[in-house]
Amino acid sequence: MLSILIPVYNYNVIPLVKEIHKQVSVCNVPFEILVLDDHSDKFYIENEAINDISGCVFKKLPQNIGRSAIRNLLAFKASYGRLLFIDAGTFPKSKNFIKIYLEKSNYQVVTGGMTHLKQPPKKPYKLRWIYTKKRESVQQSETNKRSIVCSSNFLIQKEIFNTIKFDESLQKYGCEDVVFFDDISKNKISIRYVDNPVIHDANDDADTFIRKTEFAIENLIELINTDKLTYKRYKVSSLYYKINKIKLDKIIVWFFRISRNLLKINFNSSYPSILCYDFYRLGYFCLIKNKT
Repeated sequence: MLSILIPVYNYNVIPLVKEIHKQVSVCNVPFEILVLDDHSDKFYIENEAINDISGCVFKKLPQNIGRSAIRNLLAFKASYGRLLFIDAGTFPKSKNFIKIYLEKSNYQVVTGGMTHLKQPPKKPYKLRWIYTKKRESVQQSETNKRSIVCSSNFLIQKEIFNTIKFDESLQKYGCEDVVFFDDISKNKISIRYVDNPVIHDANDDADTFIRKTEFAIENLIELINTDKLTYKRYKVSSLYYKINKIKLDKIIVWFFRISRNLLKINFNSSYPSILCYDFYRLGYFCLIKNKT
């Protein structure tokens, strides 16, 4: 028995729902597909067609509640004991995506990872694609080299989720998945990785992606300040504290201020630099820390 849970905001999720429905329908298991819309102003009318698909429910929330709260609400509404979360804006790479997860359903928590589109999009969408390719795509050979904290698709037992939920104090975009998976690990629950990724659609243009990046940095600083994450958890925060010790953070802020607009021009170009993006994150981190 499987509850497939899809949070959506301003995205046409019908192709994803149809593909998931097609796959799970041949697996001979009781299932439901629940789609909650976080008070979108786009595509919610189109997505209402999901209610015409057997075993599927679509509902638009009366107000926006955020990425953490909507996942918690989906889990609360789920009827079955196994929860498979899938992000809107992704699509299964494998035609056996559901079957692979069902084969691993005896594990407490399983995550399938994320990968990028084979062909890069044109500007101004290329930066998001490069970030997914360089920083978020995980190959099977890499699974022992770094931790997997990807909420784009993961399977979890409902009794575990009811104990360890997403932190609803995080209202902005970013870091909620890291806190969630860290809490799971702190409770001595193993997180298994299976090579079963979803493909990210790189739908964010550069300006949107940078705004989300800034929100994530602000969340990260708040989480560090409240001891929910250590500064060593992210490379950008770890690097900041090293720079701060030798009093270079103000120089970084100065350089960031004068180069910020030039960096954004690069991000919107056909050849965005991931190293420039890394500096932008560090510069913004230093900027916010120097304001506090």
